[in-house]
Amino acid sequence: MAESMDTPAVAPSGPIGRIISMACVLLAVLGGVFFLVEALMSVTSVIGRALFNLPVPGDYELVQMLSAMGIAMCLPYCQLKRGHVFVDFFTLWAPSSLKRVLDSIAALLLAVSSFLLAWRIWEGMMEMREYGETSMVIALPVWWGYVPVAPSFVLLGIAALHTFVLDLRGSEHA
Repeated sequence: MAESMDTPAVAPSGPIGRIISMACVLLAVLGGVFFLVEALMSVTSVIGRALFNLPVPGDYELVQMLSAMGIAMCLPYCQLKRGHVFVDFFTLWAPSSLKRVLDSIAALLLAVSSFLLAWRIWEGMMEMREYGETSMVIALPVWWGYVPVAPSFVLLGIAALHTFVLDLRGSEHA
């Protein structure tokens, strides 16, 4: 597995490209904050458990929820930076024009998948909210964990459409 060297990261250019890039960066930074909170809570829980026999209640539930949210929030930025893993074993021989077409098809498939997932995540979140599903230990409403995930997948779909268009044009800029 290797990162595709023929398809560079998308440079934020043009008004649409800059807006998409800013939204992806903002969401990724917020996802990073979630990871930082998760790490601090885990350290606090381990120290509390070791020294005072007093862990953070529901720490496993919170780590699970924060991890899912943080990962989803970083995916759009990863798409713009072409950070996803590429398996190029079968295309090492291919000319860059064919690789660009294959990358554009992959971006389009990612966009369609992302919008489909965003829709289903939203529907699942509404259902969990309606039925009042909560976590086991701290009774945290489960649907709260889906609030940033659905928009993250919408933005991932938008970022993938943006890279699809750029790949079709054969350019790096919007």
